[in-house]
Amino acid sequence: MALSFQATLTQASWVGVRLMIGYRALDEGAGPAFLGLLASSFALPALVAALPAGRAADRRGGTVLVFAGLLIAAAGILSMLLVPGLTVLLLASMLVGFGHLLVIVGQQSFVAHVSRAGSRDGAFGTLTAAASVGQLIGPPAVTIIASLGANGNSARPDTTLGLLVCMGFSVLALPVYFRLRPIDRNLRRLRRTGTQEIQSAAAIFRTPGLWRSLLVSGAVLVTVDLMYAFVPVWATEQGISATAVGLLLALRAGISVVSRIGLTRLIARFGRKALLVVSISAAALGLLALPLVGLHGAVIVMIGLGLGLGIPQPITMAWVISLTDASRHGAALGLRMTVNRFAQITLPIAVGTFAGPLGVLGIFWVNAAVLAGALVIVAGSATGKSSIPPPTDGYS
Repeated sequence: MALSFQATLTQASWVGVRLMIGYRALDEGAGPAFLGLLASSFALPALVAALPAGRAADRRGGTVLVFAGLLIAAAGILSMLLVPGLTVLLLASMLVGFGHLLVIVGQQSFVAHVSRAGSRDGAFGTLTAAASVGQLIGPPAVTIIASLGANGNSARPDTTLGLLVCMGFSVLALPVYFRLRPIDRNLRRLRRTGTQEIQSAAAIFRTPGLWRSLLVSGAVLVTVDLMYAFVPVWATEQGISATAVGLLLALRAGISVVSRIGLTRLIARFGRKALLVVSISAAALGLLALPLVGLHGAVIVMIGLGLGLGIPQPITMAWVISLTDASRHGAALGLRMTVNRFAQITLPIAVGTFAGPLGVLGIFWVNAAVLAGALVIVAGSATGKSSIPPPTDGYS
């Protein structure tokens, strides 16, 4: 429960910062090109630092990385508050992105090391469900408080207040370290069996079957980014309000949270491959249908997308872990994040460039084709049907 509490707070802070930094850039006079660069800056640190961060988690423990990441993210937020200017804002966003990277890799590594082989799907399901709860509570909490200081101008919230709320979330998450660190230290002592060989990224990637799990993970995660980027375009064409868009996306996130409850039992009954095939198929069908429906049809689509995008993420995490040695779990998860971030940076640009001229239908259908490719990869894989003892969805 302690880690779930921490994951909720850190995700609430993260999504809140991503909202407030955009408004702050507009206050500084930023244009569309800078806003695009700002959005990419959060993901850039993972391209070079995710794998080293994973190795550090294997050596030092995931809790140390989380604690450092929270401090670094708080320093980035503080620099935004104290020093004006777009250049500082860009550098600070990279600092926040780097801190968030350490937090995510650290939390995932801790789960990988503390959970038993048969309960990892459920443990990762709990972690990602807690993160989704943070994504649900963060935006309204930050924007409501920021709007209180905006003197009635709801279009331009008080970003200083909003960023202070984000920092508060990060500070509240820090004490959890002292609860989890002794567990982490004991686990590392049990795992220590001598000097471990440090493998290169290429060597880890060549682990039999690992590339399949990484590509499927990247395809699913980038769909979430594409949805946030292009659902407003669909809504504009349909004459649907921004408030309705927010509620639809909140519905999608809420269904994702629910889909991760009891995931261990589902995998015990049906196996990872079956759940991946069904959930990714639901997401692909939802993307095919979305350009063709209105508001009421979109409700059904978002339920399908919530299931289709909620279930694969914890399963692919556990899939990665099942293929690698315990001493390299952190490195493998770091490599997974590197692939995810690379996909998040490149695929939206590619889809927007090549499918953009076809309009909303082309964008969502190309995204559906990406998920269809992930289905082909899953069909040819051996994800395994977890041999799970009496189910447990939680971890301390």
